[in-house]
Amino acid sequence: MAGHSATEKILALRSGKKEVFPGDIVVCDVDGVFVHSPWFFLSYWKEIGGVKRCFDPDKLILGLGHHVCLPADNRYANDLLEARKAAKKYGFKHLYDMGTGNGHIIMLEKGHVRSGYVYVGADSHSTIYGALGAFGTPTSYEVAEILLSGKAWFKVPPTVRVTMEAQPMKGVCARDVAQYVLGTVGADGALMKSIDFSGSYIHSLSVYQRMIFSLLAVEMGAITGFIEPDEITRKFMDGRVRNPYEIVYNDPDCVFEKEWFVDVSKIEPMIACPPRPALTERVADIEKKDIKVHQAYIGGCTGSSVEDFEMAAEILRGRTIHPDTRLIIVPGTQDILKEMQRKGLIEFFTELGAIISPPYCGPCQLCCYGHLGEEEVMIGTHPRNQPGRAGVNGGIYLASPYTVAASAVCGKITDPRRFL
Repeated sequence: MAGHSATEKILALRSGKKEVFPGDIVVCDVDGVFVHSPWFFLSYWKEIGGVKRCFDPDKLILGLGHHVCLPADNRYANDLLEARKAAKKYGFKHLYDMGTGNGHIIMLEKGHVRSGYVYVGADSHSTIYGALGAFGTPTSYEVAEILLSGKAWFKVPPTVRVTMEAQPMKGVCARDVAQYVLGTVGADGALMKSIDFSGSYIHSLSVYQRMIFSLLAVEMGAITGFIEPDEITRKFMDGRVRNPYEIVYNDPDCVFEKEWFVDVSKIEPMIACPPRPALTERVADIEKKDIKVHQAYIGGCTGSSVEDFEMAAEILRGRTIHPDTRLIIVPGTQDILKEMQRKGLIEFFTELGAIISPPYCGPCQLCCYGHLGEEEVMIGTHPRNQPGRAGVNGGIYLASPYTVAASAVCGKITDPRRFL
C-alpha cells in the first residue's frame, strides 16, 4: 500500500488515529483560530453558550487590524469597540488592533502557527498557514462551535502536487511563478484537495515568498496549500514559536492524485486580468493593449513583505511616478514597517510621492480607502480582483512588485524587464 501525504499524516496525528485516507471524516484538535471580523462570530458564540467558556483563550487570535487600519464610519468603530470589550471580558489573550497589520502574516510572524498542527481561520485565505508545514484551512460560522469545543471535522482531501525546478529569469519573482501555477492548475484544478508545492525553486524562497503559493492555493479550489518544512522554515520559527512543533513530511512512496511539473526558468512576468485571479496572461501580451493605470498598489497578503518593497524600489529608484498614476504602499505588518524604516524604504517611497498607509490589507476590498472611480484601473500585488472589491471600476489587475512598479512609472501596464 502506498504511503501517506503530509496532509493525511497531520490530520491523523491531530485526530488521534494511526492513519487516515482520502474521503475519511476526522474530528481534529484545533491548535489556533484566526478571526478578523470578530463581531459576527462572537455574537453567535454568545448565543450558543460561549459566555460560559472558550476552549482555550490562548488559541484565539483576533485580527482587528486586518481589514481596518482606521474605521471609516461609526459602524466599524462600534464593532471594533465591542470586540475589544469582549476580549477583556472573556480573557482572549491575542488581540491585534488597528495598525498591527494583516492578520494572516501576523499569525506566522508572531509564532501562532507551527509545523505539523491544525489551524482554521474565518477567511478564505487561511490556506496560507501551510507555508510553515501546517494544515491551514478556511472556515466560516463554524468558528463559533470550534471556540466552544476546540475541535473541527474535516473530510480528508486527496493531495495533488506542483513541482517547480530551476531559477527564474531577471524580472520574474515568486508572484509571477505563483500566478503562472494558478493559471496552469486553474480555478478548480485542485478543488477540495490539498495542494503540495515542492521542488528546488520553492525551497530556495524565503517564508514570506512561500506564503504567496500557500495563500493562492485557495484560488485553485484547494482547502490547504502545503510546503514541506526545511531549514528556512526552522529558522523562521526559531524565536517565534513558543511551543514544540512536529515536522511532517510526505512519505517517500506517497502517490499524488495528479502532478504538474514547472520549469521556472521559462516563465515570463505574469499578470491576472479581470475578472478573476486565474485569468493569467503574459505581461508582454497585455502591455500591447496599452491599458492605462490610475492606481498602483503594493501590499496585501501576497505582496507586502520587505522583499516585495525592495523589488519595487529596484524599478523605481532614479525614476518618477507617472503624473496620472497614484502609488499606494501598504506594509503588511508593524514588524515589516519597522524593517522598511530601518532600510530607508519608507523615506524612499515618501520622497517619490507615494501614499504610505498604516499596516493592514490595503485597498484589496472596500473597508477603508483606495476606492476607484468608475472608469479607473488598478494594478496591485494583492490576491483577488473580482468585480466590486474596490468599487465599480474599469478593472483590477494582479501582478508582481516589479510589474506594479514599472506600470506606476509608465502610467500603463508595463513589462518590468525593460527597467532591469
